[in-house]
Amino acid sequence: MGISKTVASILGVAFCLATAASQADTLDRIKTSGEIKIGYRSSSMPLSWSADGTPTGFMVALCEKIVTEQISTALHKPIKITYVPVTVQTRFQLLDQQAIDMECGSTTVTLERMKQVDFSLATYITTSRLVSLKKTGALNLSTMNGRVLAVQTGSSHAELISKMLGGARLLQVPDAARGVEAVANGKAAAYVDAENLILSAIKANHLQPADFTMGTSLSVEPFAIVTRKGDTGLEKLIDQGLRKAFSHSEATVTLLQGYSTQMGADINALTRDAIRNPSRSHECSMLEAVTC
Repeated sequence: MGISKTVASILGVAFCLATAASQADTLDRIKTSGEIKIGYRSSSMPLSWSADGTPTGFMVALCEKIVTEQISTALHKPIKITYVPVTVQTRFQLLDQQAIDMECGSTTVTLERMKQVDFSLATYITTSRLVSLKKTGALNLSTMNGRVLAVQTGSSHAELISKMLGGARLLQVPDAARGVEAVANGKAAAYVDAENLILSAIKANHLQPADFTMGTSLSVEPFAIVTRKGDTGLEKLIDQGLRKAFSHSEATVTLLQGYSTQMGADINALTRDAIRNPSRSHECSMLEAVTC
C-alpha cells in the first residue's frame, strides 16, 4: 500500500471514529446535563414563533412532545428544554457550534443541505410563491424581468434565484417580515418565500391579506427537524417520536389546525398526507427544481 493510500485510510478511520464519538457525545451530554437546546424561529407561523417571548407553534409543540415522551424516556430522566432563537443565517452555524442540539423551525429539506446536516421525517409541506400587491397583479418568475424581487438572505430561494433569474434585480432582506414590508412600501415588486411564511409575515406586519396576491406555486417545500450531520442517535429518537405523534394523525392535524387558524390559513393536502403517511422521501424543492 502506498503512503498516500495509507494516509487516506488513517484519515478515513479517524473521521469515522470522530463521527461516532460526536453521536454518542450529544446524547451523553444531554443525559449528563439534563438539558437539550432547541433552536426556534421567532416569526415562522404556524410552525415556530415567539408569542410574548415564549416559543410556540406546531414544530415547537412536536419537539416538546418528542423530548418529553421519547428522549426523556430513552435517557431514563426528565430532560429540560432550553430554547435558543435562530435565524436563516445562524441555524446551521449554531448546530455546528453545539449551541443548539436540534432546530424546530421552518427549514426546507434540500439535497444540498443534506450534505451539511441531517433531517427528520417531513413534518410540514408547503409551496413557494411570489407575493405582490393586488393592484400590481399576480407575478411569477417569468414576469419579473426588470423588476425588484425581495429574497431572504441565506434561504434556498436566494441561492436558486441568484443562479437562474438574471433579469430581476434582487433585494436581500433578513426575514419574511421585511420582505413583505418591502412589497407593501414599494421597494420591491414581489417577495418570494414559502406560502405559510408569507401569510405569517403579513399578519406580523399588521397588514391586510386582501391587499396582496400570490402567484402560482413554484415548488414543493418539505420542512423537517434539523440535527447535526451524523448525529444518528438523536435523529433516531426524533423520528420515533414523530412516528408516535403521527400515529394519532387526526389529533396531530387538529393541533396544527389550531396554530394555522391564528394566521387565517388552512392545512393543505400535502401536509395532511405527510402526517398520515410519515416519510423521509425527498421532495423536489425550489432549489433543485431545474434538475429533479
